[in-house]
Amino acid sequence: MENDMYMKRLALFLLGGLFAWGLSGQAYATAVVFERIIAIVNDDVILHSELERRLETVRAQLKRQGVQLPDEKKFRKQVLERMILDSIQLQLAERAGVRVSDAELNATIASIARKNGMTLAQFKERLTQQGESYPLFREDLRKEIMISRIRQGFVGRRVFISEREVDDMVKLMDAQGANRVQYRLGHILVAIPETATPEDIAAARQKAADLVKQLRAGADFARLAVAYSDGQDALQGGDMGWRTANQLPTLFVPIAKRLKVGEVADPVRSGSGLHILKLLDKKGGEEQKLVREVRARHILLKPSKILSDEQARQKLMEIREKVLNGADFATLAKQYSEDLGSASEGGDLGWASPDVYTPEFKEVVKQLKEGEISMPFRSRFGWHIVRVEGWRTSDQTEEAKRERARRILFQRKFEEAAETWLRQLRAEAYVKILDEAA
Repeated sequence: MENDMYMKRLALFLLGGLFAWGLSGQAYATAVVFERIIAIVNDDVILHSELERRLETVRAQLKRQGVQLPDEKKFRKQVLERMILDSIQLQLAERAGVRVSDAELNATIASIARKNGMTLAQFKERLTQQGESYPLFREDLRKEIMISRIRQGFVGRRVFISEREVDDMVKLMDAQGANRVQYRLGHILVAIPETATPEDIAAARQKAADLVKQLRAGADFARLAVAYSDGQDALQGGDMGWRTANQLPTLFVPIAKRLKVGEVADPVRSGSGLHILKLLDKKGGEEQKLVREVRARHILLKPSKILSDEQARQKLMEIREKVLNGADFATLAKQYSEDLGSASEGGDLGWASPDVYTPEFKEVVKQLKEGEISMPFRSRFGWHIVRVEGWRTSDQTEEAKRERARRILFQRKFEEAAETWLRQLRAEAYVKILDEAA
């Protein structure tokens, strides 16, 4: 990464020198033909090759999700804006001393290779066969870790949760049932800067009104979100995923409750701008006083360019046989599972109602008795095997409810604070886009 930054800063230095020396257009083009600079972001630059690589990655991601791409100009602008935000956060991480050592990075990659049943050498070879650059893979992974850490550090410390808020959330959970109704919202943000003029606000309101009109006329929500949304979920087609009312931003809760599936709400204003919401789907609704809960462990393998569907299934069959022959499930989960949230805990998912899991996972778990282990099965996350550790009827103790309330409040406040923090970073940064046709 240090060499990468050195070369980019050298490019930035050369660009500044060229401007200072007043070279002719022809001389300038000749001088920088080796790499085109798309944008200057504080002390960093975004290169043409970097933009093209990110565009290709996002195209592939949206294709897998079945999302239709907007026109090329809007798409490139949206992706470039995300790269600008990433660059700002990475520079902040460097100034804050956030480091991911080569040893840590190597250990992470070795773990990924091991979980795919390969040595590091085999993993590198497979990347090459798939047309992937191993050095670029390493640096992308390093950057992802750094951005995650700096965001957790700077935003997490802005989140304060009072005991009064916890009390109120516990009361709400008691009244509603924490897992009663789940909403899947589509979200488009039309940002309004803090320094916006009345004309800026009017333009934003008109843009939001036009988007709502298109959506109510049948336009594809995901496509418009990719093209126009300023929200962090834009490149996911604006899909916020399944959430209970407790997990939604406070502003969105009353809107989600009154919308029917498929309806689009009028724009609503927050400190970030204007939000357009569509209720994509809704499920649940049963009140539960006593909840039948299961404690399960699982191992997840994700099919990829490196690991085919059949290879993942076969690998889990081999792991299952090891468990049946006496191997420790938790140890194997730590070694092989690609569920980052549970792997370090030996695949332990804790006590939960089967209803919180995906339909495929839920149906398999419901058929298992204590101590039984499933055959490999597929969900939208990949291939699993699961073992049931036990069943119980939850008594919903006060301590457990309060801890859950804190987690819900933190998640809600963290997302809102992160949006504000990113807007502030963007507003304070020096950004110059050199190629508007990028």
